[in-house]
Amino acid sequence: MNRSQAKAEHTQKTGHEQFTETVYGVLCAACHNYILIDHTNCPPTCREHETCRQAYGS
Repeated sequence: MNRSQAKAEHTQKTGHEQFTETVYGVLCAACHNYILIDHTNCPPTCREHETCRQAYGS
C-alpha cells in the first residue's frame, strides 16, 4: 500500500481528510496516529521492518 492509498482508505473509513507526511509515513491530523509507516528511507540491506523485507525481496 502506498501513501495515497493509505490516505484514501483512512478517509473512507473515518472521514478524516487532513494528513501530515513525514519521512516515517503518513500521520492523520485528527487521530494523531500514523496510518502508514513508510520505511522508504531505509537502505536496501534493511530487514528490520516488514515493509523493507517486502520491498527488498526478503
